[in-house]
Amino acid sequence: MSAILLETVEDSLWQSLTFNIDIGKDTRRVSLDLIYQEKPDLWYMSLTDLQTEETYFRMVPLIASYGDNPNNLWEPFRHKKIGRFVCLPKTDSPSTENPSKDSLNEFYLVWGDDIG
Repeated sequence: MSAILLETVEDSLWQSLTFNIDIGKDTRRVSLDLIYQEKPDLWYMSLTDLQTEETYFRMVPLIASYGDNPNNLWEPFRHKKIGRFVCLPKTDSPSTENPSKDSLNEFYLVWGDDIG
């Protein structure tokens, strides 16, 4: 199992995180864009393969998982073989239920080829 804990920039409302994802023997260089939308006070994400310039998805809401069974936000795109992605609170009681303008750093963003 491979996993990456992604670090965000606290004051930027548009963030681009670039990293490699390994799926089996295949390595892909991707860009994950995090875009804040004032209404409804929520972050959205888009994922692009930097080698092929394929956009895997756009504007998927960044929703936190709670409990023992994390919600894979990339489940609808599993046919693209891009792994799994979860958003987890760093504490039991973050200031907002989901990442908002001022609370993104209260959550872990984790990519993995097999998170469970």
